Amino acid sequence: MLIRSCAMRSIRYPRLIGCDPDSCEVGPISGAGINAERLRSELVMDRLGFCRFHRTWAEEMIPEIIGSLYDLRDEFFENPRIMASRINSRNASVFWESARNVDCVHSFLRRKSTVEKCTDKELIKWMEMFETDKAEAALSFWYEMHKGIKESLREF
Repeated sequence: MLIRSCAMRSIRYPRLIGCDPDSCEVGPISGAGINAERLRSELVMDRLGFCRFHRTWAEEMIPEIIGSLYDLRDEFFENPRIMASRINSRNASVFWESARNVDCVHSFLRRKSTVEKCTDKELIKWMEMFETDKAEAALSFWYEMHKGIKESLREF
């Protein structure tokens, strides 16, 4: 059961673009912070040698384990924060290459609105932008996500 729930959590659709599946908050800025935190968490898991399929339970227990064994909880988690910042500082990301990526983001926003009945102001704003001009909205969404990740992973 642990492996199934862990695997199911890793493929949840909202996780793919950085939105909290249990929250109604949608948008590139909130998604960017979640993506940045995910990078930090993945670096911790990799540093300790944990398989990504065990992150559900391991991420909750690692701080306690490191704190009780080595009494270096804060120091241990500071290093991946700096590493994530340095990795991102060399990031030369480019806008999505295919219209399929734009469609994926648009359908995610549509799903949040229609299926999950989310009434977040940010979601409504992005839905209107995508309905008006999908290409311009996609570029704005991508840029806001990119900017949010940069801000979230600033070293200082």
